[in-house]
Amino acid sequence: MNSKFLPLSILAVILFSTLSFAQLDTSNGRYYAPIFSNVTTSSNVVFGSYISFGLQTNLTMDIYQPTGDMATMRPLIVLAHGGSFQFGDKNEADIVSMCQTFAKMGYVTCSINYRTGFFPIDSVNATQAVLKATQDMKAAVRFFRKDAATANTYKIHPDYVYVGGSSAGAFMALHLAYMDQPSEFPLGLATLTSLGGLEGTSGNPGYPSNASAVINLCGALGDAAYLQAGDVPFVSMHGNADATVPYAHAIIVSLGYSVMYVDGSSSIHARALSVGVNNPFYT
Repeated sequence: MNSKFLPLSILAVILFSTLSFAQLDTSNGRYYAPIFSNVTTSSNVVFGSYISFGLQTNLTMDIYQPTGDMATMRPLIVLAHGGSFQFGDKNEADIVSMCQTFAKMGYVTCSINYRTGFFPIDSVNATQAVLKATQDMKAAVRFFRKDAATANTYKIHPDYVYVGGSSAGAFMALHLAYMDQPSEFPLGLATLTSLGGLEGTSGNPGYPSNASAVINLCGALGDAAYLQAGDVPFVSMHGNADATVPYAHAIIVSLGYSVMYVDGSSSIHARALSVGVNNPFYT
């Protein structure tokens, strides 16, 4: 996905519409127009870790803040790159572009790395890969809420946390928000427990990992039925000729392998409408 085709002003308006004017200063274009000229980046910030082949491996993110901003409670956007859960990095151009653009609007933003790579490429391993990556995104959300409650280095508002991403990153954000019951995990409770549960063990336990809204750029859910009345809103953009992530209900293909059926953006849009969840959709 090329970031120059993303109407970021639309995404900003969606996020802006969820802000409480009584708690956040939205004057002079803050949070929906670029009001800062420069962005300050903190690179390779460690937000968690995992065990791989007996060794502990750190999870890192790059954090983007508007240079010179004096606000002390700012909404946060956690973003993740694509790559079929096999490859990719927090430096992917589309995610970096979004982080910088939203930071110029006054948001604190970050691009996270997460666990990638699985073999063989089948439905079981793909499902586990989605869960592990989603657990890592939850650890990133918890990192910022922990910081807000302690050192307050990044001056985020813990009640206004948004998650999103492109392709695999959008999978993660959607599953963070909507696969919120252990019974929804398709491989069963025993497997879920062995993998650390829905929250995982990637770091920063004891802090909430929920989000206020989701940015879904060509992502999908394992099952649109995860969406229930009362769930948080989301905004979706998806091409109807996407050859990687299905636009509707279809088999997803990873590195040439047919993996499993998923519900793409048009399917989750229809489900959300049926249960009353606000979800602007752009094809």
